[in-house]
Amino acid sequence: MGTHIINRILVLGPLAVVLALPEAAHAQSADADNSTILEKIIVTARRRTEAAQDTPVSLTVLQANEIAAGKTSSLEDLSFRAPNVNYNGQGGPFTIRGVGNLGIAGGVDRQPAVGLFLDDVFLARPIGYPTMLEDLERVEVVRGSQSLLYGKNTIGGAVNVISRLPGQDRSAEFSATLGNDFDRRLRAAFETPIAGTAFGVRGAIAWKAQDGYIRNLADGKDVSDTDQFAGRVALAGDIGEATRLRIIADYSRDGSDGGLWYAPLPLAFDRKAIHDFAPENDVRSGGISARIDHDFENFSMASITAYRGHEMDSALDGDFTAAPFIVQGQVEDQRQFSQELRFNSRLDGPWRWGAGLYYMHESFDAAQFFDLASLPRDLWSRNTFNQKSDSFSGFAEAGYFITPELELSGGARASYDRKRTVSEISSPSGTFMFGMPGKADAAASFTNISPEIAATWHFSEGNIAYAKISRGYKAGGMSPYIEADGSANRYNPEQTTTYEIGAKGTLLDDRLTLSAAAFWVDWKDQQAVIYTTPFTRVYRNAAAATSKGVELEAAWQMTTDLSVSAGYGYTHATYDDFVDPILGKNYTGNPLPFAPEHSVNLGARWQHPLQNGFLLNSGVDYSYRSSYSFTPDNAYRQAPTHLVDAFIGIERAGWSATLWGKNLTDERYLKNYFNYAGTDMGVAAAGRSFGITVASKW
Repeated sequence: MGTHIINRILVLGPLAVVLALPEAAHAQSADADNSTILEKIIVTARRRTEAAQDTPVSLTVLQANEIAAGKTSSLEDLSFRAPNVNYNGQGGPFTIRGVGNLGIAGGVDRQPAVGLFLDDVFLARPIGYPTMLEDLERVEVVRGSQSLLYGKNTIGGAVNVISRLPGQDRSAEFSATLGNDFDRRLRAAFETPIAGTAFGVRGAIAWKAQDGYIRNLADGKDVSDTDQFAGRVALAGDIGEATRLRIIADYSRDGSDGGLWYAPLPLAFDRKAIHDFAPENDVRSGGISARIDHDFENFSMASITAYRGHEMDSALDGDFTAAPFIVQGQVEDQRQFSQELRFNSRLDGPWRWGAGLYYMHESFDAAQFFDLASLPRDLWSRNTFNQKSDSFSGFAEAGYFITPELELSGGARASYDRKRTVSEISSPSGTFMFGMPGKADAAASFTNISPEIAATWHFSEGNIAYAKISRGYKAGGMSPYIEADGSANRYNPEQTTTYEIGAKGTLLDDRLTLSAAAFWVDWKDQQAVIYTTPFTRVYRNAAAATSKGVELEAAWQMTTDLSVSAGYGYTHATYDDFVDPILGKNYTGNPLPFAPEHSVNLGARWQHPLQNGFLLNSGVDYSYRSSYSFTPDNAYRQAPTHLVDAFIGIERAGWSATLWGKNLTDERYLKNYFNYAGTDMGVAAAGRSFGITVASKW
């Protein structure tokens, strides 16, 4: 009983404090220096432009000046800056409030539970996610079910990545970085108005290469090298007085050696491996999107059309030892087309409304390989997966101010998904490493209606309180695996119901912002991997789970020079019911994977003018994640992790030089873990890194 009471205090106590902030805001002192205020953060988390402090959702926003070498340059970096968020390249990849997906156990069909949207476009597969965060306006991490306003598969939340668009002036940027392990990076960007038109164009390219930080004992070489390139071009402008056009094209290539240098845990924590097979890895992704916005007299319309895809070809040591025994690999070829129409009211008054339509078609061809290293690749045993899918949805919402302060809102998204899948196991080598050959061809369709209702109290600008209930939906399908009787392995949709209350306050003459949210997530029909024999597995709607907790965030512009920020997340996420009868394992009561109970992020920024026009710019960040598991059996838990990053630099007349360091305490922790034939295997994250970045803008 004592633990239950403590959990309730942790969830409700901090929220009660913030709920009192709107009243306190009216009593704040008017003696503060009004020139020392926090910059207002504008977001589109609810698919319309509004201030973050007036948005009744739990979100973390990372601005452009925080997205750079030595600060935040990858999705993993991003996760350490947001409460209750975890990123694992193979395991989620994003998990928010304990809600994630099947990870590597799910084979090639890894449909995310947390949606990533690049310039409003949903990316259907994690392999197509950006590996470099470059030339961005901001990144928004939105927590909780978001099916009402987002395209699909957002039962846990959404990550919005927003590119920089061209401005009105001609400019150029260049930066170069040199760091340890021969870390070298180049970045260049330009923008210019197009003469005789109302359009501007912006282009950016970035390249990063770094020698590996893991020593391979089999040959004495340093491995886990990085080799990445990204480029983006954006065209934006007005077509007449009421119409705007934005076209963005991007391309990226990742030729890193895969980063999957698994080893038994004692070696892994020593950043060592013993592989005999040199990995191969080539991932290419890109796309183009066009957005047209038009303002009618009483409403606005947005049309977003996009075509994207990625290709992947990788191979690596399959037994993770120095013995030339097993090799494994994976290939993917994915294409997607999407079209979205949104309509939003523009009238002043107590009513507001929004509605829209969404369609996405995906073609996905993939295969996993597993066989003897002595065999040529065309003979490797394989599990191939070919899927064509279509997703249709329509959504609508309306809000009404029943008083000048209190708004009631509600809406729903109706979804229809259909899929046709061919799964096949074959073994040209005759070793049958994936099991006996078989082929299953099936089709399925699914329908869903996901509602959301909310009440929001607008006490004053930047001071709100809200309560809402939302439903999240993730479609079912057919997995890459085959049932014991040779039929297709079908599974049903899963859904989350999220109950959330929150508040946001702005105090001290706009120098301090606070936000808090308390949540309860009921996760039903969870898609899980269970075994049909000790050697074969399938998808089942075999689990149910509950997640509850809080998020607290604050930002304070203490003086003209000094600002600080803080975030705290508490998540208690456990399986309510999950049994694997074949293996004889009961996971009921175990914590959900990738869900640390406590997460903390602290930051400070100090800018101070020096003589002769120089500006000193410095900062420090600390992040903490408590222990968490990687797998449902809770067999191994990541130890609590503490990371410290810092930077210091000088700027003058468009030039800057910055010294930076990441993981300054050289914390040792795992990027990923799994159990291989009874041995705990892992691959370590990078250790201490440091470098210098020189940049110019003119």
